[in-house]
Amino acid sequence: MNPMNRGRCAPTVVRTLASAALAVAACIAASCSTAGPSGPRRDGREAAPASAVTVENLLRWSVQGPTGIAKVRSGLAQTFELEPSGTKGLYGKGPVRLVDGFALNFSSIRGLTGAIHIGVEERPCYPPSRAASLLPGAIESIELDAHMIDHGKNYATERNGFRVYFNTTPDTYQCLTSIHIRPSDTANP
Repeated sequence: MNPMNRGRCAPTVVRTLASAALAVAACIAASCSTAGPSGPRRDGREAAPASAVTVENLLRWSVQGPTGIAKVRSGLAQTFELEPSGTKGLYGKGPVRLVDGFALNFSSIRGLTGAIHIGVEERPCYPPSRAASLLPGAIESIELDAHMIDHGKNYATERNGFRVYFNTTPDTYQCLTSIHIRPSDTANP
């Protein structure tokens, strides 16, 4: 090679290698991003990985018994900056946006009872019918107080040693507003 051309050749080689490195990085990123989610859901959005903290996974895990409850607690600890509350309880303030696009406005893990309470933002609206489909045997009821004021619908089930229920918006019943998980007195499959 002519020593005069050496200066012009080096930048060309560097650019070619840099372009190749970018192409390889793009291929790796593309293959990694398609391995996580299981593809589009019915609503057209990509499904989140099975281990991601989503409203759907919080509901699904809540009826899986002690192993699922451990996943709920771990997921809340990943999502919120939990601070001590009461007798060894934990509390986290939101709102925090989850990978599924929905938002939680608080979480509370009671130290004495082990109960877990999770607030769900109304916008975007998580449909109660979708939530009920994730809780086997969920029974629907309307929650009225002593003054006959509507506090929304309540959907409840007991599975694997835990009572799981969620509430909806009052009057319209269109959006999930909270999820509650408590140890139950009965343990059914």
